[in-house]
Amino acid sequence: MPRLARSFKICLALTASLALAACSASGNEDRARVTVIDDAGTSINPVGIRLNYASATARSAVAKGLIGLDEQGRVVPSIAARWIVTDDGLSYIFRLNETKWEDGRQITAERIATLLTERFVELRTSRLGRDLRVVDEIISMTGRVIEIRLDSPHPNFLQLLAQPEMGLFRAGHGAGPMIEFDRAPFYQLAPLVLPDENEEENPEEEETAVEDDPRRVTLRSETASRAIARFDAGHIDVVLNGKFHHLPLIDESGINTNNLRLDPVAGLFGLRFIRGEGFWSVPQNREILSMAIDRPALLTSFPNVTAWKSRQKIVPEALDVAGINTRPDWASMTMQDRIAFARQHVSRWKASEGFVQPLSVSLPDAAGADILFIRIRADLRRVGLDARKVGLGAEADVLLIDELAPYDSPQWFLSRFSCDQTPVCLNDADSKISEADAATNLEIKARLYAESEQMLVNHYNYIPLGTPVRWSIVRPDQRGFAVNPRGWHPLNTLVGIPIS
Repeated sequence: MPRLARSFKICLALTASLALAACSASGNEDRARVTVIDDAGTSINPVGIRLNYASATARSAVAKGLIGLDEQGRVVPSIAARWIVTDDGLSYIFRLNETKWEDGRQITAERIATLLTERFVELRTSRLGRDLRVVDEIISMTGRVIEIRLDSPHPNFLQLLAQPEMGLFRAGHGAGPMIEFDRAPFYQLAPLVLPDENEEENPEEEETAVEDDPRRVTLRSETASRAIARFDAGHIDVVLNGKFHHLPLIDESGINTNNLRLDPVAGLFGLRFIRGEGFWSVPQNREILSMAIDRPALLTSFPNVTAWKSRQKIVPEALDVAGINTRPDWASMTMQDRIAFARQHVSRWKASEGFVQPLSVSLPDAAGADILFIRIRADLRRVGLDARKVGLGAEADVLLIDELAPYDSPQWFLSRFSCDQTPVCLNDADSKISEADAATNLEIKARLYAESEQMLVNHYNYIPLGTPVRWSIVRPDQRGFAVNPRGWHPLNTLVGIPIS
């Protein structure tokens, strides 16, 4: 039985069992039932530096940082009420809200400065580590003002500070806007209710206030088939973190596509070389792979995503520098001309060097990934090459990269292909990126990043395919949800709780 049919039968069976076993609370706007799709089935734990999507979502709900992201992906005040940035871009000064931690202790600038310093050290080996190198020091200026000083300008530093990893805990206590209420049988959150400053503190009354507040969010983490089944049965209000390889399940489930929400995200979706042997050790041969792939045809294999954009370069066009062309040399060629050129190149190589081993492609074990692979293999066969699919973690030539950009920075895109990220790399490009990181003039910084992209595009250690796909399923009457370019959906807004 094909994988998709088997998954769909499991999905239907689960839907039927859920319809009998569960009680629906649909239509109660004070409660939101949320499932995050996670192929690995990992648990929800908001503590740590490498957070899966569900854990990051939980952390942003219970441990806010200086600033945060709202349901539209915009940077908004959180612990900080407001801020200013100096003209040189090297100093960010924040005035804090007058608020408290979950345990009732007052939030102070001195404590926040200490916690941020410690957190930045913890995150050095995380996905944010490279960007955080720009921080020089954090200073507590008065009881409610802190300053963060940078070594060089970082135009997207506020977006960096708004990431969920930047949420702060003090002795295990966050500052809301929600609190962890229960973990069994699933993660439950309730509003953080701080005591009235004019009343004497009574822990029992505070606990009762939390229990009596009807606003609740339940959070699960499970596979796509189970998440879709729960939604179809009426027991989930929001499904988050859907990816391209889950899309066939939507097609087969019968869920109304009006409930499908697609975030207009930026990021990386393509093939990163993690091994360069034989034919694939030569950049000009890796270029053949990039030329051979018919991106529009590949992306239209997924009918629910009509706005999926193909890509030929690394950094989005919106971040391009005027006067510097970072597109590949063949970008203006027709698909027919690209195929003809690639076929001739491969024929000459085989005549000189002999047989070319099939390209091994590491992909998720899912129906959507099978569709992607079949298209890539067919395109390679048109030019005299072949491919084979292997699972995630297996030895491979290329690995599918499917990542969202947390902020609008060329540096984020380019650093994913540096020598500390992949063995197929270019030292000269690394040096150019480091030079750009250190530059204090923003125009020079942008130009150096663009020159770095030119080098990496010509090195072909990454074959861009398109923008990433992130989808959610949301009931029409669900409040506090909006599609956004960050692909980020906070829990507190789903039940009408402000972040600060």
